[in-house]
Amino acid sequence: MNVSYEGPGSVYSDVAVAGDQIYLSGLIAENLESGELCLGTIEEQTERIMQNLRVMLERHGSAMSKLIRVEIFLTDFSERDRMNAVYVRHFPAGKLPARLCVGVTGLASGCKIEVMAQACR
Repeated sequence: MNVSYEGPGSVYSDVAVAGDQIYLSGLIAENLESGELCLGTIEEQTERIMQNLRVMLERHGSAMSKLIRVEIFLTDFSERDRMNAVYVRHFPAGKLPARLCVGVTGLASGCKIEVMAQACR
């Protein structure tokens, strides 16, 4: 298995690649270059994460259209519909990956949402 590491000071790999499979660790609303958090509304955080997801997939030879599974963690499950409105705009009609969306009691650094994903190349 080829595992790549990204992110200073982390105790995990942001991305693990095994053959043609790409596993992305939890993405939060942050600037990928500076690491600065981009907190705001659930819509703003979701948009940033979806943009980051696209960038991370492209860095590793994949694309949004090649996502297999997405896992979403929300600190306020009542914001699910608002998150979904942003999420769905990032996929072609009828091309949504399998997905899990759950409510959690808390996420790192006060984030409202965290997203994990699996894709193929």
